Amino acid sequence: MSFLSKIFSALWRIWFLLAFAIPFLLTLPITFFLTLSEKTYPLLYHLFVRPAASFMLFVSGIYPEVKKIGKLDPNKQYIFCPNHASLLDVPMMFYLSKKPILFIGKKSIAKIPIFGYYYASFNVLVDRASARDSYLAFQRAGKHIKNGKNMVIFPEGGIPKTNVQLNRFKTGAFRMAIEDDVSIIPITFADNKKVLPESITAGGPKVSRITIHKEVSPEGKNMEQLKKEVFEIIQSELIEYGN
Repeated sequence: MSFLSKIFSALWRIWFLLAFAIPFLLTLPITFFLTLSEKTYPLLYHLFVRPAASFMLFVSGIYPEVKKIGKLDPNKQYIFCPNHASLLDVPMMFYLSKKPILFIGKKSIAKIPIFGYYYASFNVLVDRASARDSYLAFQRAGKHIKNGKNMVIFPEGGIPKTNVQLNRFKTGAFRMAIEDDVSIIPITFADNKKVLPESITAGGPKVSRITIHKEVSPEGKNMEQLKKEVFEIIQSELIEYGN
């Protein structure tokens, strides 16, 4: 990669962050008020979170190209399981989901000034180093599902190294799907790792190809069977995309 390409990527990344930070800071008084009650989260989601994610993507030159294999039932709850390719995955999920979604995320995110408060207000945070905390986090997530929310769980547990396209899946999402009888929607992010990679001197505006797969029912399956099925769906699509 040339020196000029690295400079462009670094400047583009700054622009990408500003495209989120500026609207976020300008609307802070209003959005803070909407964090005071769980009942106002849908309003916060529709008025700010999803529009802000869409704005950030498009002004940064990131154009989602979405392939839908299945059709979601708006009256059902789902666990969305995308491969975790990049920091871009979270705003991309906000862009994709018209219905408000909640994430299971790392507890350390809550330490980020201002943003951490917002993230912690509605999402389920977990200390992955503690088995007990992980168990309790998935119990809380299950309650959100029963209350009509859709959950997003990255089954890899984190963003894999640059040379790894898909890490082994952890069991939490699949255990919860079976215990709460909730279907899983696998999602394949084919290009997010290239659009917004770990290196600050790489990446840039690109088309981001995404596949929203058919729902995978937990009925009649044990945890390992369900995990294997979802893993193979995403892995096969990544191979199809040439990754």
